[in-house]
Amino acid sequence: MKKLLAILLAASMLFAFAACGGNTEEETTTTTAAEEITDAPVEDTDAPVEDTDAPAADDTTAADTSDASAEDPSAATDGTTVAAAEMTKADFVKFLNAETAKAAKGTYKYNRNCSYTDPIDVGNATDTLNKIIQGIDENSNLDTVVGGFLGIGTKTGTYPKDEVDSDYALKATTLKEADLGSFSYKDGVYSFTLAKANNPKKTGATPLSRFTNDFITHEEVVDGIAEFTTLIKVNSTNVNYDNIKVEVTVAEGKITNIKYSYNFDATLQLKAIVTINGNGAAKTVATYSDFKY
Repeated sequence: MKKLLAILLAASMLFAFAACGGNTEEETTTTTAAEEITDAPVEDTDAPVEDTDAPAADDTTAADTSDASAEDPSAATDGTTVAAAEMTKADFVKFLNAETAKAAKGTYKYNRNCSYTDPIDVGNATDTLNKIIQGIDENSNLDTVVGGFLGIGTKTGTYPKDEVDSDYALKATTLKEADLGSFSYKDGVYSFTLAKANNPKKTGATPLSRFTNDFITHEEVVDGIAEFTTLIKVNSTNVNYDNIKVEVTVAEGKITNIKYSYNFDATLQLKAIVTINGNGAAKTVATYSDFKY
């Protein structure tokens, strides 16, 4: 009986020492990990992130940071704009406005193509207008002259190395949440539409003008024709922009690509001895990419 009690006592002491040894090792490991995180230099941004088993306190901090970014995409402590994996429409608008303001001052590639879907048609007056135009420039005609200020053609390059017309340059957007229609997100790409615009002005009064300056105004048509010839005057213009679509790609908290497209139709009333009515339509597709800002 005594022998049995001695064996049981020895066994219980063995388990007790084993348990104490385990607790001591765990506390030492935890303390070491904490010291490594605390002593790591903050400015060493190139250090690899390997602490997948980070303490619960770090997980809580990360969650709090994520929530703050979701509420305010621009609320980063280092002054940069942070984009969540998928933002709400309200947060995305704040993010887009903040990021385009920075990107417009940096460098980027641009590619814009505008082509007629219906060339300018002035009926029987086409030959008369072409004679007037070719009397000034034999290589020009109604389509090329009117197309010039309508933006017909392809423009590509790298800003600011390659000069780009201010109308086609990236604009610091001033969009509002209500401006975005059919808003969606998939695989890092935010897509939305903008409302139709009739004779928009470059005053930011319409969603289109809050997004881009890539559209023509009556005053620009008048000035464009006047610079080319005084024999043709513009009495009136009416330009409608519709099917306006935008895609914005976001990666690692920054914009990497902006693509937009729209259709437009124009009605012109010109005067060259007699009054001439003309109309035409075109489609524009433009992309900004390779941002460095």
